[in-house]
Amino acid sequence: MACKKGCSKWSLVTGACVALGFAVIMVLCFTLQKRTQPGCVQAAACRSDADMMDYLLSVGQLSQRDGLLVTWYHAANSQKEMQAALSSDIMVLEADVTVEGLNTANETGVPIMAHPPAIYSDNTLQQWLETVLASSQKGIKLDFKSIKAVGPALDLLRRLTEEGRVRRPVWINADILRGPNMPISTEVNATQFLNLVQEKYPETTLSPGWTTLYLPQLPNGTYSRAMVEKMQELVGPVPQRVTFPVRAVMVRAAWPHFSWLLGQSERYSLTLWQSASDPLLVDDLLYVRDNTAAHQIYYDIFEPLLSQFKQLAANTSRKQSYYTGGSLVPLLQLPREEGVSVEWLVPEIQGNGSTATVHLPDREGMILLNVGLQEPAAGDPVAVVRAPDGRALTLESCLRQLAMRPGSWGVHLHMAVPTALRPSLATLANLSALGHLLRPVWVGATISHGSFVAPGYVTGRELLAAVAEVFPHVTVAPGWPEEVLGSGYREQLVTDMLELCQGLWQPVSFQLQAGPLGQSTAGVVARLLAASPGPLSQWNTALAGATMHLCGQRSWQPGLWTRPESTTGYPRVTVQTCWPMWAETDHPGVLGSRPPGQGFPRGRREGINASVFLSARHVCPLAGWSGSGREVAIEGA
Repeated sequence: MACKKGCSKWSLVTGACVALGFAVIMVLCFTLQKRTQPGCVQAAACRSDADMMDYLLSVGQLSQRDGLLVTWYHAANSQKEMQAALSSDIMVLEADVTVEGLNTANETGVPIMAHPPAIYSDNTLQQWLETVLASSQKGIKLDFKSIKAVGPALDLLRRLTEEGRVRRPVWINADILRGPNMPISTEVNATQFLNLVQEKYPETTLSPGWTTLYLPQLPNGTYSRAMVEKMQELVGPVPQRVTFPVRAVMVRAAWPHFSWLLGQSERYSLTLWQSASDPLLVDDLLYVRDNTAAHQIYYDIFEPLLSQFKQLAANTSRKQSYYTGGSLVPLLQLPREEGVSVEWLVPEIQGNGSTATVHLPDREGMILLNVGLQEPAAGDPVAVVRAPDGRALTLESCLRQLAMRPGSWGVHLHMAVPTALRPSLATLANLSALGHLLRPVWVGATISHGSFVAPGYVTGRELLAAVAEVFPHVTVAPGWPEEVLGSGYREQLVTDMLELCQGLWQPVSFQLQAGPLGQSTAGVVARLLAASPGPLSQWNTALAGATMHLCGQRSWQPGLWTRPESTTGYPRVTVQTCWPMWAETDHPGVLGSRPPGQGFPRGRREGINASVFLSARHVCPLAGWSGSGREVAIEGA
């Protein structure tokens, strides 16, 4: 009996030791696994609502924040496809979620992995998530085809996240608006979808899209301005990062709208996707690439087109094409630089009449064109470019010659006389239609409006109306008459300019003179910047973007232009310094009241594209100064 008791005790001890040893081995294996396998080490990047590129950088799968480098696996739904995806070196898994037995008597409400018309699967969402989370570091994109699947799926994600198992970005996708060429409504209810995300799982990246149809044999429409503005109206107020899935074959024709959309918030990106039958052109992809920052666009494109695109995109010597209404940053930003450096170039004109030629220094930058009007004895008036020495060349001839010029440059047309405005815009529209205008274009004028009415200038309403009616794809660059600036930029002058530009679809570049700015109240620049659109719904149709050119003073307050918190978008604030002459005064305070080290004052507006230019003389170079300068980049928030 005693032996039995002793043996029993020894058995218990032995069993306990074995169990303890097994536990120690498991802990050691787990620890070694964590040490030998790269993991997400930056807390901010290891969240379900983290930026996808930041996460992939953290786990060592990306070398830089470039959406072209991110790779995708489609329809990783069944057990077999899921395992194949997990065994690949693909970075992000894309899978479809619906409800088991959807719209049948066998509907269970259980979210499963299947793409319509399939309503059954050997893989539930729970099985899929548990496997992917336990055995990989791949990003996750879940595509919802039915609103019925959204709530249960988000509940599951919430539970897994609270358990600490979701340490990677999760994208939630659904087509919530009817898009191009769709004859019937098949989209997921937008209001329900967005409300469910906010209620159940706000720690995510939203991927709201449009239903689309593309038939290569038939005429096809593209995304309209109304479609894009409706999407902004829906998602503008939400706090999440947003990546809009856009059918790549349609994107170039609608680029003015998507350029506008990207400018509404630094939270936004595009994910270009391709259907297997879409006749997508590599030139269209290159056009998007040329007009955006590398982190703003993801490319979900099939081979072999993707490899061809990557090869061409890496060729820095290829000719690039730019949207006339776009930012200067893709054009002039140097590799691995976060700011821009701009030299302003004033052309010389040699010869006369039809043989006249335009000449510029062999440098890159913005070309300033002072535009007047020539009225021949017979025929319509013609827009002409006037050089500082008085020689003239037709605007059309000047731009055609410039189109042959290599390198990176844009043009700023300053209307020297009001009557030159519409003929100049007509010339721009014609050359753009012919493919001879593939650079950023600014159209500016000193204007007369409200509290700054003055004779001899184009009215503010006429400037905006002419742009909208004749050629809307430009940056609008209005300035105040010098005659009204004796007391600086008074509150009413700023208020009237902002009211004039409110609701304007185009980017705006406010033209400021530094001399009068020095006599202005504090925060003039900050107030102009704050007028750009933001997350509040009442600002959804406000200015598309605001920049400012500040002309004429010696120095500025460094503390007001420090590096801000975020560098995810294009720089909002740049400083243009025009050499070689300086005025004599400092005017700290007029730029804003933020203490040194806290960045530029900005409120809560988003999508700002802001720059300030300091000129060598009291009068802006656009009003006739013939020097050049360099731009110093200050990070945007």
